[in-house]
Amino acid sequence: MNHSASGAIKKIGAKITSLPVTDRALMLEQSLDHLPVGVTVYDENFELLAWNKTVVEILRTPPDVFRKGMPVRELVHHMAVTGFYGEGDSEQLTNHRLRQMGEGALTWEEKLKDGRILEFRGSRPPDGGYVYITQDVTAQRQAESATKELATIISSSDASILSLSPDGVITSWNAGAEHLYGYTAEEAIGQPFRQLSGSQAEIDAQNSIWQRVVHGETIKQEATRRTHKDGRSFYISLTMSPILNDDGEVVGVSGIAHDVTERLEAEQALAKQRDELESLNRQKNRLFSIIAHDLRTPFNSLLGFSEILSENAADLAPADVSEYARMMHQSAAQANALLENLLDWSRLQMGGLQSEPRPFDVAVAIEKALSFNAAGAAAKNIMTERLESPLLTVLADPQMVETVLRNLIGNAVKFTERDGIVSIEAHREGGEVIVTIRDNGIGMPPERLAHLFEFETGASTAGTDGEKGTGLGLQLCKELIDLQGGSLSVESTLGQGSTFRFTLPSAI
Repeated sequence: MNHSASGAIKKIGAKITSLPVTDRALMLEQSLDHLPVGVTVYDENFELLAWNKTVVEILRTPPDVFRKGMPVRELVHHMAVTGFYGEGDSEQLTNHRLRQMGEGALTWEEKLKDGRILEFRGSRPPDGGYVYITQDVTAQRQAESATKELATIISSSDASILSLSPDGVITSWNAGAEHLYGYTAEEAIGQPFRQLSGSQAEIDAQNSIWQRVVHGETIKQEATRRTHKDGRSFYISLTMSPILNDDGEVVGVSGIAHDVTERLEAEQALAKQRDELESLNRQKNRLFSIIAHDLRTPFNSLLGFSEILSENAADLAPADVSEYARMMHQSAAQANALLENLLDWSRLQMGGLQSEPRPFDVAVAIEKALSFNAAGAAAKNIMTERLESPLLTVLADPQMVETVLRNLIGNAVKFTERDGIVSIEAHREGGEVIVTIRDNGIGMPPERLAHLFEFETGASTAGTDGEKGTGLGLQLCKELIDLQGGSLSVESTLGQGSTFRFTLPSAI
């Protein structure tokens, strides 16, 4: 029985007992009809003295069923016969209910066949008899059941579910929250929610969201960082909702969070794989383009000049034969260099090209690379300068270093105007040997420089004498230097030349 009904009955009782006996019965009946609960009053023999309209409505009986002096057995039997107590023999049901009352059971509940739940609460007034209060508690019991179910769900949920006061203090904390954050309920309840945010930047971001929630807005964050009790960071999806009272005022905040760290890591791994596949596809397309176009050019020259020689050698002057032979050799060297780069780069991508480092003098590799590019430099009257310090022994793969030097010096010659200068400098600095190739050629604009080592972009520029290029050589150089544990960098200004610099580990 609720407190308001109980208080009302006490007030009515006090007022009735102050009246003359002849007026008490009338006053009792009139007063009971104003109560929100059903009331039945019995004498010591369980004969009906008074009742109100509410009990008739709750029991859903015809109004003429109740009468003064009616034995309680008659009322209970009527209820049993009409199915009030559910299925079963009416006499047995009647005797069961009367036995409950006779044994002094003053409070019990009945679950009716129509689904309602009624509560009967009895009392013994000081002057004798019995008073029974009858209430329909269906909604109350359903709410209590729902609350228990919700509490069970919350306590057993894998999700972190917690509630907060309007000023951000934790007021409830389930097992999911303990697992997610590492704090027990005893450690968390009563503490400010901001302790879960970690860094000051995260706290500031959370405070901004908090202000929106306490003003009535529901906020969902897909991936926000939090800090575990042990100090590690993790990511959660978080929904924060205001808790409103009957007047629509915010009296608290609920927070439901799920750990999305693994999901984010999986998404990042998939994104990385996608990017790698796209890069490989671009590289494949670029490689096919080189094979289809750039490799065809020197072979076309070889075929053309060899055809002229084979058909007209007897009629050609020695000087012409020498010139055709020179051009054939140049085309063959170009094709060979391109094939070497293609093979080396392909083996790198498939993991078949392994570095075999050993001590050797980098000056020897410089000499070989200069000799390889001597004909190209001479054809453009380009002067090559060397500046080397002693003891340039490096720990690297000689063949790979020679490939890098051959490509970088060849590029310097290719992009330097006639009568220009290409210089090669090598010196020791700490535990490294630094090799610098510098030219006073045409240089590069910033946008070209930004993608210089990206083979799949297909960025390539013809040389100052129209020399063909693929862009593969620089990509190969970078990967070969990385494989040695060194680094490759470039500086360039349009119209003022370029400087390539790479490092190798010193062997001494």
